[in-house]
Amino acid sequence: MASVPVFRYKRHVLIKFCAEYLLALGATDEEASIVADGIVTAASRWHPGKGQGLEKLFRLTIQTSNGGIYNGAEFEVLKDTPAVSHVDGHKGYGYVIAAKAMNMAIEKAKKVGIGAVSVRHSNHYGQAGFHAETATKAGMIGIVMSNARAELAPWGAKTPVVGTNPWGLGIPRDNGFPILLDLALSMSGEGMVRWAYREGVSIPDNYVLTKEGNRSTDPADFIRETPNGLVFQGTQMPIGEFKGFGLAFFTDVLSGVLSGSLFGTEVFQDISNHDVGHFVMAINPDIFMPHDEFQQRLEQLVQMFYAAEPTDPDSKLFLPGELEFITERENEKIGIPIDTTTVENLRRLAEERGIQCPL
Repeated sequence: MASVPVFRYKRHVLIKFCAEYLLALGATDEEASIVADGIVTAASRWHPGKGQGLEKLFRLTIQTSNGGIYNGAEFEVLKDTPAVSHVDGHKGYGYVIAAKAMNMAIEKAKKVGIGAVSVRHSNHYGQAGFHAETATKAGMIGIVMSNARAELAPWGAKTPVVGTNPWGLGIPRDNGFPILLDLALSMSGEGMVRWAYREGVSIPDNYVLTKEGNRSTDPADFIRETPNGLVFQGTQMPIGEFKGFGLAFFTDVLSGVLSGSLFGTEVFQDISNHDVGHFVMAINPDIFMPHDEFQQRLEQLVQMFYAAEPTDPDSKLFLPGELEFITERENEKIGIPIDTTTVENLRRLAEERGIQCPL
């Protein structure tokens, strides 16, 4: 994966281009700013094959043209209590809806110690950790969940029932990067299999199952080439086997069933109506103990982590999210990597819309 050819760009260049492109799609200034920040932040942490960076502009282009995303969509508060809200995103940008929901949860947590927001009628919100990190910047513990297209089968089955349903978990630290866990509840994802197929490399046999329900290390067993591109065939393998599927099922209850969005085999099937649901929570540590005491106790745990003896004496241990923050910091210096294929396609789209492309 590391051999993928890339171009590198300064963050402000990418932010400006993404925002201008989104404005050309009809986004408001606020929407363009939030979405651009989300996708460029994902690109800066460079996970080839996961498709969370500027590649997202391709899907957003389709959705804003077919009614899948409404520019300037209303963020409607359906029910509101001191600790809990239920909101309707009215098919707006998932990035924006989740960002507003998290800010609402933070304000509640400041007042009563905890804030939870259930979101219906949304879209893909980018990296879950991006929204959990927002909570950490406000001194809060952040918990973010979303449902997604069915890709995980019940353990022992081969028919997908629930999505990889990503989680974002963030813990604020006064000293150092926040502790940030961003994960799907699958071992891998379709994008990683496609990357392996294009690169001609094998994959671990616990990444995915073929459509017949078998394991394979050959990505070609999961890919069908069509005139419209590579089509993935099979199901994702859950983390922790049956436990991972259980977590994904639980997530769909909180994100889909409870919110009033689609769920299970129905959500994310129609690109003109993904109807995704989210569950967002902020927890204020200061309610439980003085701020300095919590941070001191947290750092004790962090030092226990670093004191663990590695299996390889030459290796280094990284807290959840630490390696991504280090990668981001380095890429801010040398340029954020965008794979060449994505750049070529973005140049074409920008030209079609009469936008100056600096890529």
